[in-house]
Amino acid sequence: MRIVPLLLLAFAACGPSSAELRTAKTTVYTVDGGQLFSLAQQAAGDEHYKLGAVDDGHLVFETDPKFYSSEGDLQSPGANDFTRVDNHSVKVSFVVELQEISERQFAVRVTPHTYQYIAGSPQMRPLEPADPNLPPWVLGRADSLQLAIYDRAKNFSR
Repeated sequence: MRIVPLLLLAFAACGPSSAELRTAKTTVYTVDGGQLFSLAQQAAGDEHYKLGAVDDGHLVFETDPKFYSSEGDLQSPGANDFTRVDNHSVKVSFVVELQEISERQFAVRVTPHTYQYIAGSPQMRPLEPADPNLPPWVLGRADSLQLAIYDRAKNFSR
Protein backbone atom coordinates (compact mmCIF):
# COMPACT_ATOMS: atom_id res chain seq x y z
CA MET A 1 0.00 0.00 0.00
CA ARG A 2 2.89 2.43 0.56
CA ILE A 3 4.05 2.01 -3.03
CA VAL A 4 1.20 4.10 -4.48
CA PRO A 5 2.04 7.29 -2.51
CA LEU A 6 5.72 6.87 -3.38
CA LEU A 7 4.89 6.52 -7.07
CA LEU A 8 2.71 9.62 -6.97
CA LEU A 9 5.52 11.53 -5.28
CA ALA A 10 7.99 10.34 -7.91
CA PHE A 11 5.73 11.52 -10.76
CA ALA A 12 5.15 14.86 -9.08
CA ALA A 13 8.90 15.44 -8.80
CA CYS A 14 9.49 14.96 -12.55
CA GLY A 15 8.30 18.27 -13.95
CA PRO A 16 8.90 21.88 -13.04
CA SER A 17 6.62 23.51 -10.51
CA SER A 18 4.42 26.43 -11.46
CA ALA A 19 6.62 28.62 -9.25
CA GLU A 20 9.75 27.58 -11.20
CA LEU A 21 8.01 28.30 -14.48
CA ARG A 22 6.74 31.68 -13.26
CA THR A 23 10.28 32.56 -12.16
CA ALA A 24 11.71 31.56 -15.54
CA LYS A 25 9.12 33.68 -17.37
CA THR A 26 9.47 36.79 -15.20
CA THR A 27 13.19 36.90 -14.47
CA VAL A 28 15.10 40.02 -15.42
CA TYR A 29 18.74 39.32 -16.24
CA THR A 30 21.50 41.86 -15.62
CA VAL A 31 24.04 40.98 -18.27
CA ASP A 32 25.33 42.03 -21.67
CA GLY A 33 22.61 41.31 -24.24
CA GLY A 34 24.99 39.47 -26.54
CA GLN A 35 26.06 37.14 -23.75
CA LEU A 36 22.45 36.34 -22.78
CA PHE A 37 21.59 35.86 -26.45
CA SER A 38 24.42 33.35 -26.79
CA LEU A 39 23.25 31.47 -23.67
CA ALA A 40 19.70 31.31 -25.08
CA GLN A 41 21.00 29.88 -28.35
CA GLN A 42 23.03 27.27 -26.46
CA ALA A 43 19.95 26.32 -24.43
CA ALA A 44 17.94 25.85 -27.63
CA GLY A 45 20.65 23.51 -28.90
CA ASP A 46 20.59 21.61 -25.62
CA GLU A 47 16.85 21.13 -26.13
CA HIS A 48 17.58 19.65 -29.60
CA TYR A 49 16.38 22.64 -31.61
CA LYS A 50 18.37 23.85 -34.58
CA LEU A 51 18.59 27.58 -35.09
CA GLY A 52 16.70 29.06 -38.01
CA ALA A 53 16.53 32.80 -38.59
CA VAL A 54 18.80 34.79 -36.26
CA ASP A 55 18.61 38.58 -35.86
CA ASP A 56 21.63 39.54 -33.76
CA GLY A 57 20.78 43.23 -33.99
CA HIS A 58 17.37 42.79 -32.38
CA LEU A 59 18.38 39.82 -30.19
CA VAL A 60 15.74 37.51 -31.69
CA PHE A 61 16.05 34.02 -33.12
CA GLU A 62 13.66 31.36 -34.30
CA THR A 63 14.23 27.63 -34.16
CA ASP A 64 13.89 25.57 -37.32
CA PRO A 65 10.32 24.30 -37.60
CA LYS A 66 9.54 20.68 -36.85
CA PHE A 67 6.40 18.69 -37.64
CA TYR A 68 4.59 16.88 -34.86
CA SER A 69 1.46 14.73 -34.76
CA SER A 70 -1.53 16.27 -33.01
CA GLU A 71 -0.50 14.25 -29.92
CA GLY A 72 3.02 15.71 -29.93
CA ASP A 73 5.04 12.90 -31.50
CA LEU A 74 7.87 14.15 -33.71
CA GLN A 75 7.34 13.43 -37.41
CA SER A 76 10.91 13.07 -38.60
CA PRO A 77 12.04 13.62 -42.18
CA GLY A 78 12.63 10.40 -44.06
CA ALA A 79 14.10 9.75 -47.47
CA ASN A 80 14.99 12.89 -49.43
CA ASP A 81 14.04 15.00 -46.36
CA PHE A 82 10.35 14.28 -46.98
CA THR A 83 8.16 14.45 -43.86
CA ARG A 84 4.83 12.66 -43.93
CA VAL A 85 2.21 14.74 -42.15
CA ASP A 86 -1.25 13.66 -41.12
CA ASN A 87 -4.49 15.58 -40.72
CA HIS A 88 -4.09 17.98 -37.75
CA SER A 89 -0.29 17.65 -37.68
CA VAL A 90 1.37 20.86 -36.54
CA LYS A 91 4.50 22.66 -37.67
CA VAL A 92 6.15 24.32 -34.66
CA SER A 93 9.07 26.66 -34.24
CA PHE A 94 9.89 28.87 -31.27
CA VAL A 95 10.71 32.56 -31.39
CA VAL A 96 13.10 33.57 -28.61
CA GLU A 97 13.27 37.29 -28.01
CA LEU A 98 15.35 39.27 -25.56
CA GLN A 99 13.45 42.34 -24.43
CA GLU A 100 15.57 45.19 -23.12
CA ILE A 101 14.10 46.48 -19.86
CA SER A 102 16.83 49.04 -19.24
CA GLU A 103 20.56 49.26 -19.90
CA ARG A 104 22.06 45.76 -19.45
CA GLN A 105 18.75 44.37 -18.15
CA PHE A 106 16.80 41.93 -20.25
CA ALA A 107 13.78 39.65 -20.06
CA VAL A 108 13.44 36.55 -22.26
CA ARG A 109 10.24 35.62 -24.05
CA VAL A 110 9.66 32.30 -25.83
CA THR A 111 6.67 32.22 -28.18
CA PRO A 112 5.55 29.24 -30.25
CA HIS A 113 5.03 29.88 -33.96
CA THR A 114 2.56 27.17 -34.94
CA TYR A 115 0.64 26.09 -38.04
CA GLN A 116 -1.78 23.19 -38.34
CA TYR A 117 -2.27 21.05 -41.42
CA ILE A 118 -5.93 20.49 -42.28
CA ALA A 119 -6.51 17.83 -44.94
CA GLY A 120 -7.97 19.35 -48.10
CA SER A 121 -7.07 22.93 -47.19
CA PRO A 122 -4.75 24.75 -49.61
CA GLN A 123 -2.77 26.32 -46.75
CA MET A 124 -1.91 25.58 -43.16
CA ARG A 125 -3.94 27.25 -40.42
CA PRO A 126 -1.97 29.51 -38.06
CA LEU A 127 -2.48 28.77 -34.36
CA GLU A 128 -1.79 31.64 -31.97
CA PRO A 129 -0.66 30.84 -28.39
CA ALA A 130 -4.16 31.62 -27.05
CA ASP A 131 -5.98 29.63 -29.77
CA PRO A 132 -8.17 26.90 -28.23
CA ASN A 133 -7.13 24.58 -31.10
CA LEU A 134 -3.46 24.80 -30.09
CA PRO A 135 -2.42 21.44 -28.62
CA PRO A 136 -1.40 21.99 -24.98
CA TRP A 137 1.94 20.22 -25.46
CA VAL A 138 3.09 23.09 -27.71
CA LEU A 139 3.01 25.50 -24.78
CA GLY A 140 4.67 22.82 -22.66
CA ARG A 141 7.58 22.67 -25.11
CA ALA A 142 7.82 26.47 -25.09
CA ASP A 143 7.91 26.37 -21.29
CA SER A 144 10.67 23.74 -21.38
CA LEU A 145 12.77 25.97 -23.61
CA GLN A 146 12.08 28.95 -21.33
CA LEU A 147 13.27 26.89 -18.34
CA ALA A 148 16.37 25.70 -20.20
CA ILE A 149 17.32 29.31 -20.93
CA TYR A 150 16.69 30.26 -17.30
CA ASP A 151 18.86 27.36 -16.08
CA ARG A 152 21.76 28.55 -18.26
CA ALA A 153 21.41 32.23 -17.33
CA LYS A 154 20.11 32.26 -13.75
CA ASN A 155 23.48 33.45 -12.42
CA PHE A 156 22.64 36.79 -14.08
CA SER A 157 19.14 37.08 -12.59
CA ARG A 158 18.36 39.71 -10.03
